[in-house]
Amino acid sequence: MSSPPLPAEPVRGERTAEIVARLLSQAILDGDLAPGTRLREETLASVYGVSRTPIREALILLGSSGLIGLAPNRGATVLRLTVDDIAEIYHLRGLLESEAVSLATQRATPELIGLLDGSCDRLAELHGAAAGEQLRADMHFHYGIAEASGSPRLYALIRQVSAIPEGYRSSIPYSGQDLTEAERQHRAIAGALRNGRCQEAAALMRSHVGWAGRLAVRSLGDRLGAGLARPDQPGRSERPDQQVQPGRPERSDRPDQRRAREMT
Repeated sequence: MSSPPLPAEPVRGERTAEIVARLLSQAILDGDLAPGTRLREETLASVYGVSRTPIREALILLGSSGLIGLAPNRGATVLRLTVDDIAEIYHLRGLLESEAVSLATQRATPELIGLLDGSCDRLAELHGAAAGEQLRADMHFHYGIAEASGSPRLYALIRQVSAIPEGYRSSIPYSGQDLTEAERQHRAIAGALRNGRCQEAAALMRSHVGWAGRLAVRSLGDRLGAGLARPDQPGRSERPDQQVQPGRPERSDRPDQRRAREMT
């Protein structure tokens, strides 16, 4: 390929490994990398135009999130994902992010409040925009709060557990109604934080992440049930040694999907 397929505008604070993890997560959730597909570091490094170090870090991140399995002498393999997995991930996000916003409320600065207000204003402008643009504005809000918690470990955990949600949101934009509701909920969280109401901010954040999780389950349910992940239904391939064949489009000619099929 002529140029690395890394986005020009990463999500707030993303390292190269996190960008690669997001793109791989998107490919898996889109069904372009089926369960059982093996992911080779050297091939991924060539596809993304980066060294093997961020590739290795990305695979570890996705292994921790449950999207891939890592085994000695076998490398990384795409795992089967279920609707219950998606629900659990958002449940964990709710626990972590409610704690983060509680801590951030106690440490709130004018800079943080300005960042959150600006993020909400930006979200309001993105009706009909591409999924990636909506994702950047959304995660700017969430990661801004996580950073402001003052806990690097909590921030790292939130980014880790957000790998799958970011992948899903990279390809599925909010509807106009859902975007309006997301903005409303963000402004309510920002208002509680601004006024120093820790418990209210935490409750609003947990409710908001729960709402987002229900949207994810609804959006991904048919896709997962069609064979990407549900345990009682075979996926497009269950063979652990299945290899994605380059240059053989299956569902779409989108460039990011063609890149995904070149990875192994």
